[in-house]
Amino acid sequence: MLSKSKRILFGMLHGIMLLVMVHWFLISVTYLREISWLAILGAGLLFLLGWLKRDGVKRALAWLTQHKKGFLLGAIVFQLIVMVCAELLIRRDAAVVFKGAFELLKQSSITNYLSRNPNNIPLFLYEKFFYVLFGSSGLWVMQVLNMLYVNLGAVLLYKLSQKHFNQKTADLVYLFYVSLICYSPYFYSMYTDIPPLPLIALQLWWSLDLLKENQAGISWKKMFGLGILSGVTMLIRPTTIIVMIAFWAVLFFRGNWKVFGKIATVTVMTTGFVFAGLNTAVNHQRVVPILKEEGLAKGPLLFINLGLTDMGHNQEDMKEGLLAYIDEDKRSDYNNGLFKKENVIKEIKRRLKEYGPFGLIGHIYYKQSLTVAEGTLGWLYRDVQYEKTPYINPLYAKRTKNNGFAKWVRTYFLSTDRPQYKYYEFIKQLIWIVLSAGLLGAYLKRRDTDDFNFLSLAVFGGLLFLTIFEGGKTRYLIQFLPQILLVASIGLAGYPKKENT
Repeated sequence: MLSKSKRILFGMLHGIMLLVMVHWFLISVTYLREISWLAILGAGLLFLLGWLKRDGVKRALAWLTQHKKGFLLGAIVFQLIVMVCAELLIRRDAAVVFKGAFELLKQSSITNYLSRNPNNIPLFLYEKFFYVLFGSSGLWVMQVLNMLYVNLGAVLLYKLSQKHFNQKTADLVYLFYVSLICYSPYFYSMYTDIPPLPLIALQLWWSLDLLKENQAGISWKKMFGLGILSGVTMLIRPTTIIVMIAFWAVLFFRGNWKVFGKIATVTVMTTGFVFAGLNTAVNHQRVVPILKEEGLAKGPLLFINLGLTDMGHNQEDMKEGLLAYIDEDKRSDYNNGLFKKENVIKEIKRRLKEYGPFGLIGHIYYKQSLTVAEGTLGWLYRDVQYEKTPYINPLYAKRTKNNGFAKWVRTYFLSTDRPQYKYYEFIKQLIWIVLSAGLLGAYLKRRDTDDFNFLSLAVFGGLLFLTIFEGGKTRYLIQFLPQILLVASIGLAGYPKKENT
């Protein structure tokens, strides 16, 4: 009975994911129009040339995989260059949190912000820790750590793939990760997308390890380690629990109840205790005062409402809709009850009714299209004059404002307002198209193994989350990229037995 249910459910998952990946591939290709009509022609010619000269492409990739350390070293040099040359270092919410932690804002301002956005309190405390230890130099300590986080993710995913899949998959996941994430300025943005990446890679690694162990050989160390790791990672990025849900689901459908009971009990309890403990500590912190009033803080339901706005992340549309439930004379008050649960529920119901069944399907399609479109992972650093809350690089005025090389870097790699940025965007989009082809290839044939079902479910869970909650930005995929890159690499490499390399 259980095996039949497993075949049906994972068969349905396979069918859904195949449709999703067909759409992903088509969107990644058609997004070239947003770059330039010449980008479509250029991409077509390059892919045609690559097919005609595929032996040469294979030799070039083989050379690149033989020089992995050099490829990553180049990424580190790139990271140092863009970090030093940037004018706008931190933007929007991340800039508000950083300025508050480094005492560049009035305490009342950061209190008001964090009272509205309590999900950012852990990030504030993390940054405050480095400010207390290192003063203003804490910024550069954190940036070095961000470089460590992003680059360590590449190494861990590579080693994971070598152990659980094969050398070709390992090479591909490494090339994808380094190309898309390491050769990117995202690391210095101070969002919480980057720090969890190596932790997610470890989550995947230890989950795959435990899926392979039998009753006699189950490692208590790995079970407790996975639980502790998941609890910590959840505090940084709550969506990382999706990896664990996928792991527990695959473990359940194996039907080995002794193994399931043992592993699930330990990992669920450890994850829960660690997260609850850390979350309680955050809620009782005394570093910054937090106001506790009804309707003041943004809760989970609000992000479902935000996900129902036209683009899936339109803050102004969300606020405008909620203001309809507030008396006009109170709309300018700081705490006017805007985010009260009853108001949010009413607004969700209104939006769902307004969409109707077919309108909602169209909305989900559009939102998903925005989510999977951009090879730059939704990089959106504009020229400083267009930013509401910019934090300017301390090196800019003193060192790089008038430096010719720094201006060139900002023009070609960092500012989306500059037409020259499209060259970098075009290269990233080509890589994204190949990635999407790998994702499609992974589902063109059924791969009914626990390893693949686990990764597939982890990807599906991430996409489902972005469908229900706030979405519509490719940046939101970064938190799910480790499993996405693994599935894409499997799709391109095939699924032979692990090679002894």
